[in-house]
Amino acid sequence: MTKTSKIVLNGLMISMVFLATYFTKIPIPGSQGYFNIGDVMIMLSASFGGPMAGVLAGSLGSALADVAAGYYIYVPVTFIVKGLEGLAAGMVFRKLSKHLNANAARSFAFLIAAAIMITGYFISEYYILSLFDKNFGLTAAVAGIFTNIPQGGISVVIALITAPLLEKSKLFHKKDLHEI
Repeated sequence: MTKTSKIVLNGLMISMVFLATYFTKIPIPGSQGYFNIGDVMIMLSASFGGPMAGVLAGSLGSALADVAAGYYIYVPVTFIVKGLEGLAAGMVFRKLSKHLNANAARSFAFLIAAAIMITGYFISEYYILSLFDKNFGLTAAVAGIFTNIPQGGISVVIALITAPLLEKSKLFHKKDLHEI
């Protein structure tokens, strides 16, 4: 895969995360955040492109969606949490796919990625964002769990259904996987 191809594919993955996050955002009443399915694209980017593609797509695509949606306080947190989610999904998938079939490896990788997202936002809302905004703290962090668990779970299911379809479509060549 050429350097130009890698740049283009990473750009497309970042764009897909942005679009999936921004256009599926559902504001949560009484919350500073929103429900979305951008995690689907982070997980797919990481499993097809590898850990660095997951980091780039997760960090940049998700943070840009927060900027575009006006959720500025979340931008630094999202950049870190979603980047870690993409990194974990890519690393776990890469490691497990050597020992398990792709579907089993993705299942573990995506569940771990979702757990990182849920935990990352909980810690951020409880400890970090509460330093800057009195609307955050333990109550907000606990309330966020009730949004982030379904968001993570639904995203895992959609990504697990979509990944084999993408493989069958021949959009990705096995030799190119994890080279991005």
